[in-house]
Amino acid sequence: MKRTYFRIRNPFASFRKSMLRRMLAVSLFASIFPVIFVGFSSYWFASSAIREEVDQANARVLKHASYSIDTALQRVRSNALQMLLGSFFNGNLTEQKWTNYAGFYSNLFQNLSSLQNSNAEISRIVMYIAEDDYLVSPDQGGHKVAGEEDRRQLQGLLASREAMYWSHDTFRFMGNAPGGQATVTLVCQVPFQASEPIGLLLLQLNPSFLQENMTRFSAYPGELSFILNEEGREVVSSAGQPAPQGLYEQVGEHPGRAFSFTWEGRDYLVTALHSSFNGWTYLDMVPLQELNAKSRGIAVITVAIVLVFLLLGAAATAWSTKRLYRPIEHLVSLVRGNRDEELLADEIGYVQSRWAELNQATTRLQTQLNRQLPAIREAFALQWLQGHYAHYTSEQLPVLFERYAVPYGHTHAVFVLAYDQSPDGSSRFRESDKELIVFTMKNIAQDVLAQQGASGMVVNLLNDQIAVWLWEDTEDPAAWFAQVQELAAGLRAVLADYLKLPVTAGLGDGPGQPGGMPRLFAQAAMAIRSRFWAGTGQVIRSGDGDIGEAKSYPYPFEIEAGLEQALRNGDAAEAELQLEQFAAYAQETLRETERIRTAYYQLLTAALRVVFLLNLSLKEGDGTGDETDLYVQIKNVHSIQELNDWFRERLIRPIARKVQQRHHQEYERTFETAIAYIEANHHIDLSLDQVAERCGLSPPYFSKLFKRIIGVSFIEYLTAYRIDRAKTLLQTTGLSVAEVAESVGYQPKNFIRVFKKQTGQTPGQFRETGSA
Repeated sequence: MKRTYFRIRNPFASFRKSMLRRMLAVSLFASIFPVIFVGFSSYWFASSAIREEVDQANARVLKHASYSIDTALQRVRSNALQMLLGSFFNGNLTEQKWTNYAGFYSNLFQNLSSLQNSNAEISRIVMYIAEDDYLVSPDQGGHKVAGEEDRRQLQGLLASREAMYWSHDTFRFMGNAPGGQATVTLVCQVPFQASEPIGLLLLQLNPSFLQENMTRFSAYPGELSFILNEEGREVVSSAGQPAPQGLYEQVGEHPGRAFSFTWEGRDYLVTALHSSFNGWTYLDMVPLQELNAKSRGIAVITVAIVLVFLLLGAAATAWSTKRLYRPIEHLVSLVRGNRDEELLADEIGYVQSRWAELNQATTRLQTQLNRQLPAIREAFALQWLQGHYAHYTSEQLPVLFERYAVPYGHTHAVFVLAYDQSPDGSSRFRESDKELIVFTMKNIAQDVLAQQGASGMVVNLLNDQIAVWLWEDTEDPAAWFAQVQELAAGLRAVLADYLKLPVTAGLGDGPGQPGGMPRLFAQAAMAIRSRFWAGTGQVIRSGDGDIGEAKSYPYPFEIEAGLEQALRNGDAAEAELQLEQFAAYAQETLRETERIRTAYYQLLTAALRVVFLLNLSLKEGDGTGDETDLYVQIKNVHSIQELNDWFRERLIRPIARKVQQRHHQEYERTFETAIAYIEANHHIDLSLDQVAERCGLSPPYFSKLFKRIIGVSFIEYLTAYRIDRAKTLLQTTGLSVAEVAESVGYQPKNFIRVFKKQTGQTPGQFRETGSA
């Protein structure tokens, strides 16, 4: 007997595995290309990051150097100003010199030495006395001005309109800086801000101080640093060499950013910083060759990493592609089944042909299923109203409507019903019962339609609203739509009565054909949204109140500015008036819910900006909460009236109250200062302008504030205080009337007249009678 061997047939024996080859090619390309791209991108990114990091580091260095130098310059200027405003320099220097010549120069040397010793940044101090044509220095003594050129230079400084300023000029009588470096000198007229100064104070900075601050943080070989003044002239150089020609102009062409600059055959990365204190420009120049040295190292590392990943990626791609191909083999085997047919196409072609056959069978089954499931009419209605079938042709629509048992040739209408939470909390439902409320509304609406004999369906819009879609075969669409409006009003009233909630109905502008239902539904939805400003608990028809597409509008910035100013002043009444104007503008101009909400959000931001600028605190105890809570709270407001009430209670009144409290405290401190100043200086010719200046206020504002806080005018208070003081002196001392008058700031004649006007007696009569 011949032995028979069973041979398992390979289902892919006649199969061209072109798909596997394509997968391998695509996978290799997809793995190799990203690696190369990532490698080059990493190198580029790393190089850019190094340059950016250097730029940022240089900017920080320049900022630190600028801060150190500016702080030192400001300290020197402040110390000089403090000395000039002291008792010695603020007096009559000419009179002091001629009264006590030796004492004058002794005090002068003492003050100059003290100033130089307390400021290490100063290399030399010189005081020029114009009347004596004399130069005084604490370290070199005094001497006459040597040359006519120096004398003209000093006279020019005396004639300057600026009482104190930094000069970059060279003064021969100050001595030359070591190494020929530029000098920086603070020039002050003496007395300070006098109309006719009698001398000059010159403070020369130590050039090494500026140079040390510029070179302290140098990190690269060949790195250069410069300081240029506002005219582009060099103030100091880290290497002691002049700044490159054209560098200052390049800084002006690249404001606020680093740039490349070529000088003496080398390329530099230049970082600049402008000081607002003295107008100087701080510059740092790093050779690009030093930066590129790091980039070349990164390039070598990047190439090595890319090569390693390419090899690993190729191996992993080959292995993973074989693994991925196994499901395709399995899929083809399953799709083929027990069919003994020759496969002429590749894997994908064969699967596509089998998939087309399965898809046709699925389509037939889906059509039969749709005809047997009328319950999905609601889903169809929702999609139709929202315009999801806009791509269907006029030939396809009747078939579609027939499939869902909706008459295509009838007249159609739609209205939307929405509820809002009850402002007084009298509803039988909680806010968390949204799904239950919508379910109840839908069931009641279906019952009412059945009772009225109306044809249509109720659709859950999945946004806490329902739509009622009605149709009727009628020859008078206008009369039928009037009945629809009555039905909407009646259904709204039934729902509001049962739910104990405000219910609003929104209608389109009339009946229409099936193709126009998405438009009518959009109008009804727009009408529902307009309840935010038109009011809830009513029937709103599209067209009432010009409901429609919102137009562009100018935001009322002037009203916002008025509200901000009122809040800054603590004027709650004015702020509430501005809020009412804002609300009126929103209702009359914006007329669209989202835009009104956006406008109020911006107004809330303006109010919070005032809170931030005034450094106020909105705490829970004030009923305001923090800023995050405020944005959450305003989101839950449902009408303009509620928004206005919310703004008054949560923002305007608390902010105004805090501002008024702060103003009251500031007024108390201000007038404590004013009263103390009046009591201490009542014996001199004291004016309202002097006291106002002492308090840091303008005279008109101080006068108005004084009358409001104290209760009498400034001159009335000063007169009353002087007369009270005079009474005390008349009763307790033996001073004459003239002496008492001078003690309280009056001429004798004026004193007698004012005293009699205030007390009804002359000073002598008052002393004799001992009247209080």
